[in-house]
Amino acid sequence: MSTLSDRDYIQYSRTMLLSDIGEAGQLAIMNSAVVIIGVGGLGHLVAHYLAAAGVQQILLIDHDVVELSNLPRQLLFRASDIGQAKVNIAKSVLSDAYPQINIDVLAQSITSAHFMQLVKRFTVKPVVFDCTDNVRARQLINQLCLQHQLTLVSGAISAYQGQLFCIDFSCPRSHSGCYCCLYPLKTPIMQNCTQAGVFGPAVGIIASMQALVGLQHICNTFTQYGVLHRFNAQDLRWQYANMSQDPQCEVCHQYPFTDHQERSNDTN
Repeated sequence: MSTLSDRDYIQYSRTMLLSDIGEAGQLAIMNSAVVIIGVGGLGHLVAHYLAAAGVQQILLIDHDVVELSNLPRQLLFRASDIGQAKVNIAKSVLSDAYPQINIDVLAQSITSAHFMQLVKRFTVKPVVFDCTDNVRARQLINQLCLQHQLTLVSGAISAYQGQLFCIDFSCPRSHSGCYCCLYPLKTPIMQNCTQAGVFGPAVGIIASMQALVGLQHICNTFTQYGVLHRFNAQDLRWQYANMSQDPQCEVCHQYPFTDHQERSNDTN
């Protein structure tokens, strides 16, 4: 897509009023592609924000079905959806709201065997959003994004504690670490929200930040690559730390960052 339609100018007019986005940024959003892995508390909101923003190619991946305990924090689903695949419900709701968006789904867990086949569906390199709820899945997604030089926007939430970060593995800014530098492959399994609990509005904060970070990356205005952002919903405090690379990391060592030039922050 090289130009916006009259309908696009109306629909996305408020976004294009932002000086660092404008028409060029909106076109970048509409020409982008995303893969959202996990369509639960985080992923359903990320998908909704990205579809509403105008992302034209969206792939939703999740093996799970809607359960009654999901409803307090997974606002896309209704009681009548219980027992149905989350990806199918999400596609139906979002396609109805945004019929111009192309949404594909995969109702199974992500595996390394078919990851690249999924990515090849797109005409551009997709941005990958990790919205899963366990360490092992996040480690796998981190490894696949590094191996295939994709941008990763990772979010997590447990109880009142949330975190997110973004790494562009195709264009490293500061030789930052990866998820497996923080949580090595031999890290003991930690509690997810099923065991630790989770507070619905806190989920929404992390999901909104994931969508914000992803869209800023697409518009070439994001600058916080390789920075871990942690949020405590009990005292409303954010903490930030650079993700230092672990020289002993099994993943970074196997698939080192490329030496591509850093991207310009000029959106024009």
